[in-house]
Amino acid sequence: MSDLQLQEVIDVEMPTSLGVYQLHLFEEKLESGDVKDHLALVMGDIRDKVGVITRVHSECCTGDVFGCQRCDCQDQLHESMRLIRKAGEGLLLYLRQEGRGIGLANKLHAYRLQDEGMDTAEANIQLGFEPDLRSYEIAVQMLKEFEVRSVRLLTNNMNKVEGLASAGVAVDERIPLVIHSAIRNRISLFRTKQQKLGHVFDDLDEKGVLDTGPTHEKLPLSYPDLFAADVSLPQETLDLCEKIKQSCAEKFGNNIQSVLFQGSNMRGDGNLHESDFDYILIFEEETDEVLEGISELKVQYSKCNFLFLTGDEYHAYPEPSRLQFFISRKVMGEFDLGLPPGRSALHQTALSYAVQINNTIRPLLFEFLDPSTDQDQLLARAHVCLKRVDDCFLRVLTLLNTGKYPLNRSQLLMHTTDNATAEVLDILNRWYGGTVTVREVCEALKTSEKVLHDFLTHSP
Repeated sequence: MSDLQLQEVIDVEMPTSLGVYQLHLFEEKLESGDVKDHLALVMGDIRDKVGVITRVHSECCTGDVFGCQRCDCQDQLHESMRLIRKAGEGLLLYLRQEGRGIGLANKLHAYRLQDEGMDTAEANIQLGFEPDLRSYEIAVQMLKEFEVRSVRLLTNNMNKVEGLASAGVAVDERIPLVIHSAIRNRISLFRTKQQKLGHVFDDLDEKGVLDTGPTHEKLPLSYPDLFAADVSLPQETLDLCEKIKQSCAEKFGNNIQSVLFQGSNMRGDGNLHESDFDYILIFEEETDEVLEGISELKVQYSKCNFLFLTGDEYHAYPEPSRLQFFISRKVMGEFDLGLPPGRSALHQTALSYAVQINNTIRPLLFEFLDPSTDQDQLLARAHVCLKRVDDCFLRVLTLLNTGKYPLNRSQLLMHTTDNATAEVLDILNRWYGGTVTVREVCEALKTSEKVLHDFLTHSP
């Protein structure tokens, strides 16, 4: 490795559909005098860090660029970028080692031999090469340039793990990347990699069923780092989610990508029987069967609300409108929500809520002065308004100010020293016990109006 001549040349910001990275270009000077370029995609501050999520990826023009399904390279590349984005920091090293080191032309010749019946390892040997000629010295050098102390390596390849470890790079964890193709059966590819190339796959049986590892915990938070703390759900709610999951699977089949849950622990703190539950259903495409199925769900689960959209519609959403997706729990399926809205989008969201709620409060206060108004109906509307102050405005404002979203009013109180906020939350906490008076409700509305007015007045 001492003979390796590697030099960083330049770095630039590179926004992608899978996150914003800092792109670093390294030049390797070859014995011939030629130069080979290698790339590093960096997200966040990884210097002098341990456990940095890392992908060491070898160039694959056919897969990475054109999406060729003979290999799983593009899928592993994109999944690695998604996992790095989800973690908020990480490193992807893109090494110019096409065709496991034999070059593009020879790789295409190997493809021809595979079409004639050889597997990927046999084809390389037939061409006069080792099954895998890649070296990881470059990766080690680049990791040292970034002063990474240890990595969590995204790979199925134990040779890659051993190559880094033997060169002094500590590998804290190997994270599998097992991705099937809807176009081409990859079982034979996985089996060859496992038998001849040092890769590891869990439970690759004769039927081609691949166990991709343990399932997620029950109803995990969609973006845990966003929350002040986890909050367990009552068993009744978990049971309801399971029923809805089964109903969705029966009605929509493979068309449904994900079911997300927002309930009383997410928006407001009402008990199981007094709160509506919101579910977000994400589909591949909207069909007549989807519309019919949603109507049936609403009849079947009358206390639940169902928002539905397609994956394409989600990605067309403006950033501020995506916050509700992140303050949820995953009930079923997988969907890449991307990164939560940034500070600018959060401020815009809080501003929008403040304007909407503020415009509702004053008419309500005037109606309380009219003795002919139905007081029960008016109190119900006031309750809705105050809950929107709580679970829409105040929680988004807390997220904006502290970086953490409070899941219930107790957590919200822990994050504020504002007496006005505490007064409003006290009224909401006592509401279900029937201990609030009309006068107290009016005072809570006035206090809320002041809080909103102060925010709007001082908002840039």
